[in-house]
Amino acid sequence: MDEKNRQREGVKAAGGWATVAAELRSAIDSGRHVPGSRLPSERALSEQFGVSRVTMRRAIAELEGEGLLRVARGSGAYVRADMPVRFQLGDKVRFSKDLTATDASLTRKVFSEREVPANTDIAARLNLQPGEAVLEVCVVAYADALPVSVVMRSCSAKRFPGLAEKFAAMGSFTAALKDYGVTDYRRRSTDITARMPTEAEARFLQQSRLTPVLAYAGEDIDADGTIISCQIGCFASERVVVTV
Repeated sequence: MDEKNRQREGVKAAGGWATVAAELRSAIDSGRHVPGSRLPSERALSEQFGVSRVTMRRAIAELEGEGLLRVARGSGAYVRADMPVRFQLGDKVRFSKDLTATDASLTRKVFSEREVPANTDIAARLNLQPGEAVLEVCVVAYADALPVSVVMRSCSAKRFPGLAEKFAAMGSFTAALKDYGVTDYRRRSTDITARMPTEAEARFLQQSRLTPVLAYAGEDIDADGTIISCQIGCFASERVVVTV
């Protein structure tokens, strides 16, 4: 079955503009439609997916709202050259797999690390007693040279001594955690809200304090269900699309 027929069958099975939008999103993420390129006409896409032009128009509007497309009246839909980074939110949060950006180099940098007494909120998140020592690691993620997120990752200093140095050397928390016997972990929950950035967040993200951020907080647990870390941070809302 060729690609066009596969897409038609997929849309028929699932139905609706959301399925068409998902197919187009996948094509953009995989590089089949490169940044700056013009999509086929609305009519051609309708025929390709076997849907009405109204359905296709709704799918395109959805991707325009996500920041993936730019629609020019009388000209068509274009893949944005300044494409935002896409973060796939799931129960297994992995930077290298969940954060994607077409033709962008994704990196992270440790800006600070310190050992401090756990306050009431962090202690509750980590299932520790207030005042117990926790390791706080501030990490900024970049798409090329542009910062897209900043997060403070906290964990028990007693259980994970030297974690910041191991992460800096390996470039991966997943790899670093294996040195402590954590072979796998998953996100227990994630709360996301929109708010204005703090002065420090705006500085790290190189953006105005008048531009909202997508703030998030969550806890990671190991295979036994034990909490290993909590993360409190934010995404630059104009540079990141969060997909659930």
